[in-house]
Amino acid sequence: MKIGKIRISKTWIVVIITVFLLIGYFVVKQILKNPVDAYATEKISKGEVLQEVSETGSVKSTEDLNLSLKTIGRISKINVVVGSDVKKGDVLVELDSSQILAQLQSAKAALSASKTQYEKLLNGSTTEDVKTYQDAVDSANHDLQSTYDSALNVLDDGYNKIYNAYNVVVFMYRNYFNVADQQSARVTEGKNDIYSNMQNIKTYVDNADTNKTQEDIDSAISHMTLALDNIYNDLKIIRDQCEEGIYYANVAVADKTSLDTQKANINTASTSVASLQQSISSYKIALQKAKDNLTFKTANPRSEDIDIYKSQIEQAEATVNLYQSQLSDNYIYSPINGKVTGVNAKRGEIVSPSESIINLLSSEPFQIKVDIYEQDIVNVKIGNPVKINLVAFPKETFEGKVLSIDPAEKIIDNVVYYRVTIDFPNQPIEVRSGMTADIVIETSRKDNVLRISKNAVENIDNKEIVQVVNKRKIESREIVIGLEGGDYYEVVSGLNEGDEIVTAEK
Repeated sequence: MKIGKIRISKTWIVVIITVFLLIGYFVVKQILKNPVDAYATEKISKGEVLQEVSETGSVKSTEDLNLSLKTIGRISKINVVVGSDVKKGDVLVELDSSQILAQLQSAKAALSASKTQYEKLLNGSTTEDVKTYQDAVDSANHDLQSTYDSALNVLDDGYNKIYNAYNVVVFMYRNYFNVADQQSARVTEGKNDIYSNMQNIKTYVDNADTNKTQEDIDSAISHMTLALDNIYNDLKIIRDQCEEGIYYANVAVADKTSLDTQKANINTASTSVASLQQSISSYKIALQKAKDNLTFKTANPRSEDIDIYKSQIEQAEATVNLYQSQLSDNYIYSPINGKVTGVNAKRGEIVSPSESIINLLSSEPFQIKVDIYEQDIVNVKIGNPVKINLVAFPKETFEGKVLSIDPAEKIIDNVVYYRVTIDFPNQPIEVRSGMTADIVIETSRKDNVLRISKNAVENIDNKEIVQVVNKRKIESREIVIGLEGGDYYEVVSGLNEGDEIVTAEK
């Protein structure tokens, strides 16, 4: 039986090739697929981080504002009386600010000095400055050289005292200790040691006298110190032998006194050499310091020096700002246009922050009253700007400021709130008490800071973790966040501008 050939039409061949090509395309695509493609990403950039508190309140008739100071102190001025009309920003009460003003003046002077030093660093030293420091180098060098010159006399004097001491010891040996006993052996040993030290130090002193170099003089001083210490100990031993056994009576008092004199002379020489050594050391330090100062003044400013001076300026500016803030706290400013309805203190009284000093009634007929949740109230401060939207005026947004925060809590459905009063200037005449007001309080704001979307940050084990794209891979990285805004966190560290981070899965 013959088997016939299977024939495949051209159409099927094309279909089969197409299928294989499609399969190959999807397989290769899957192999080469970038794992990052499965995620939505964004690049870190700088921008605004805005922290806000939103709530709904209502329009209320104006009530008295109770104004107090932010710090304790003695009142020096009260600039209003009951019935006075005041404008926003007017100074109503002043505390005695003499001490803070003096501190502020001193801080400004320190800031000015820091800026001057910084400018001098950038501009470099003047010819006069360089000459001053060069003169200091020359003077220190002269002092050092003069000390080295005088050192030769001290060294010669030390050698002469050693030589005289040796002669006295030889005399004592020949006249008293030239017998074979224990005392004579000790005297002989001391005499020989003095002679050895004398011969050794003579070599160094002669080199110093001949060459007069600082190195030779330093070497002679060092060896002279050791020689004098050794010889003093030898003289002490020899003098002690004069009181032993038969020598107590045999050695003449005058000869004992002569030994005592040599001990004193050697001790004096030792003190002189030690003082000389200390002087040379001090002058060397002074010369090196003068040279360092000259080098510093003639060199271009180093980046680390620039950073130090900048840091000093920043610290001085912070001190000035601190005292300016403290000075500002010594005043009560009117937060609104209004009329004084009460003055509760007198000039010369000492008042505390808890005391109400001025009662003020706004010239505007209405304010906004709103209850803020306890978790949010900690971020709200008097003076925070507020955006106000009234339901009755849907196309308008009004500007206001936080006027006061009630210290007493308010319980609503077992939840703690605090009543906040908001200034409502430029009111339309159609406003009525009881109208609903949606308010947004700007509690904090930072501009031009590194920021990241909040949905890109995950808290794991009390650490803020983000997913960063690095060389087509995704890696976890810990960051430190600062201000928390509505949509963004401020990035303090852990990321750089331009870094690509994962925000969500696609």
